[in-house]
Amino acid sequence: MKNILSIFIFVISITYASQHKESSEKNKISLRQLSNETKRSSFKTYVNNEDYFIKTIDVNKDGITDKIVSHKPYQGEDLFIFLGNQQGKYTLALETRNFSEDGGNIIGNIIPIFNEKGFTVKTYFPDRGYYEKEYNVIMQNNTWLLRNIIYKTMSDISQDAVMYICDIPQNINIQKSGWTDRITPIPEEKVRAKKCRTEKIQNTAYFIQDPDGYTNLRKDKSITSQVLQKIKSGEQIEVTDQNGDWWFVTSQEGKKGYVHKSRIQSK
Repeated sequence: MKNILSIFIFVISITYASQHKESSEKNKISLRQLSNETKRSSFKTYVNNEDYFIKTIDVNKDGITDKIVSHKPYQGEDLFIFLGNQQGKYTLALETRNFSEDGGNIIGNIIPIFNEKGFTVKTYFPDRGYYEKEYNVIMQNNTWLLRNIIYKTMSDISQDAVMYICDIPQNINIQKSGWTDRITPIPEEKVRAKKCRTEKIQNTAYFIQDPDGYTNLRKDKSITSQVLQKIKSGEQIEVTDQNGDWWFVTSQEGKKGYVHKSRIQSK
């Protein structure tokens, strides 16, 4: 009888220990999830974070600056709005996408909308060609709306080329799931001339101006990239892409590559 009682007590102890361990693991998981959510919604998480950049803008026009946090190009697609208060604290008001595209346009800048609650996200195509988009997001009755997108692109690369500026209404609540599927794209090329405004491209002459007497034409957008050619100061070049800090150019010898825009002057 004494042995049976000992076995019974041992079984109860093992069962309790197992249940206690399982309960502890559940609590750990719950606490870990809560910790991640709290960290994500804290503005301090993104300060001095190399994957993000921060813009200080009075988004809701209350006289107090707010913070817009976005992933840097190729680091992700997150965008957060933190509204500030008089105590200098920031509360998460919006979590959405920064309008960058995998294999397409990347985020370039975020600026305020003049005299209106909201902000504009500017994106551009990082490789050859000219294609920019301006996403205008407004705050209306505590709802964040993508009001319109302004598409900017070239008709071609000839001397008679024009720029198409297509202002396309959207009016999409970007807090609802699946909102990106509702975006109206730029009109097709065959009807673009009728639906978009056009501007004549001004032909500008570009030349190299470098205190060293020459600059390097590089294969990629980096000071460590392969040097394709040295272009002398004063030499004229053809610029075919002005997006970002590195412009895509063609030298007089016909070689194509990237030159930092600080080494390029126009006349």
